[in-house]
Amino acid sequence: MTLSINGYSYSSMPVRYLTMRKGERVRWYIMAGLNDFDFHTPHWHGNTVTVGGMRTDVVAVAPMQMVVADMVPDDVGVWLFHCHIAFHFENGMSVKYQVRP
Repeated sequence: MTLSINGYSYSSMPVRYLTMRKGERVRWYIMAGLNDFDFHTPHWHGNTVTVGGMRTDVVAVAPMQMVVADMVPDDVGVWLFHCHIAFHFENGMSVKYQVRP
């Protein structure tokens, strides 16, 4: 079984699709479908997001739930974004995002 983020697995999404600038306001829409085990814990390396007024780098998403996460990246580089559930990560649920100066 291969899992994906926006249809891409194992960080195969071209990083240009998720490229932003330092200080730019970025909104992430995270959602989970309705499968037997569709809980997710998306985790951003390198930067934090704000969800419900709280700054964090990981959120919990239940089946059929959507979370809106706002980011103002301050750390330049290429970073990993993935699901922290081991089975999901091991089966491809990861992409890279880039923050440019």
